[in-house]
Amino acid sequence: MPAIEEYAPASILDQDLYKFCMQQAVLQHYPAVDAEYRFVNRDPSIQFNREAFEWLQERISGMAELRATSNDLDYLRSACPFFSAEYIAYLSEFRYNPSTEVACSLDEDLGSLSLRVSGNWNRIILYEVPLLAMIAEAHYRFVDVDWNYEGQRAKIAAKGEMLARAGCKFAEFGTRRRRSFMTQDIVMSELSQIKSSGGGIAGTSNVYLARKYGVPPVGTIGHEWIMGIAALENTYKSADRLALLKWQQTYGSRLTVALADTFGTRVFFASFDRELAGTYNSVRHDSGDPLAFAQAVCEHYTELGMDLSTKRIVFSDSLTPEIAIGIKSKCDSYGIGCSFGIGTNFTNDFNLASNPAQAGTALNIVIKLFRCGGKPCVKLSDDRTKYTGDVDEVKRAQSELAEFY
Repeated sequence: MPAIEEYAPASILDQDLYKFCMQQAVLQHYPAVDAEYRFVNRDPSIQFNREAFEWLQERISGMAELRATSNDLDYLRSACPFFSAEYIAYLSEFRYNPSTEVACSLDEDLGSLSLRVSGNWNRIILYEVPLLAMIAEAHYRFVDVDWNYEGQRAKIAAKGEMLARAGCKFAEFGTRRRRSFMTQDIVMSELSQIKSSGGGIAGTSNVYLARKYGVPPVGTIGHEWIMGIAALENTYKSADRLALLKWQQTYGSRLTVALADTFGTRVFFASFDRELAGTYNSVRHDSGDPLAFAQAVCEHYTELGMDLSTKRIVFSDSLTPEIAIGIKSKCDSYGIGCSFGIGTNFTNDFNLASNPAQAGTALNIVIKLFRCGGKPCVKLSDDRTKYTGDVDEVKRAQSELAEFY
């Protein structure tokens, strides 16, 4: 078993797969578009101090030194055959330029962090996940320090065994919310040892850890792909369909998981016709009631005359093993397949060191696409607390989509 690493590796592969996948798609379809991303702290009570900020600034500056090695590129060619030779060549030359692309500041009176990433979309699309991981680690190194690793191995092993025994197929999705790299490394060390004929780990979103532990790197479309296309093509009603068609042009019959909630699932289903439902073998739930979503998906496939046993739902919203097992039971009753992407519950589930009976606080932070091609970008979701973007543009999107609400 590989040794646990205390600190994050200086590797471009310490990144979620789907960001590389979207980078390739952006390069193909929108190579000259500029964009802007902004950090959002959904819980203002979570604060940052000067030490955390300075540590974060140092790590951000260090991103300029990252580059894909020949071993990294060889691994991507082998593990990700959907990446073209042209994209691998692009990645071999890729360099972060944080001095011009990332602006970060701290309001010490409020303890609030501001962060903006701007530049060419195909370049800056890779920042989101490593920045979120750094922000979280800064908070837990210098602000919320009442925790330790005691019991973490046993806790994650118990979670993995519970899921496997229930026949759940799951992936580790915790890079962006991890308390530290070491936490995620421990998680993958334990989960990769679980063997089950029915359930078990299907992979990890983190490409570096996928290589380290010999499991598949996995990922799906992100909301930003659909948000950006909605802005660039000036349509909310047709954005889901356009995004899925363009994704298909890039990946063909590979990477066929459709994300359903960027502007709400009712909007999505209006575009997800028999052609697309036949091309995409899975849909992903990321907000709202998962059981209601499962029922709606099955009803939609049935109306289209499709065999539920050939389809799958990927659930990835605020999951715990107990929630996942309950969802699987419902999907089994419908006769549709399911799998689970679990993030925060795997990589940021700690109790206080001073009071082990009390749960610690997990961050609720995101970095979202704010502007693309000079136009504002929004996300509506099936959960109003997850709406993001310019307030006036949110209202305009709601007006265009009023028939679905």
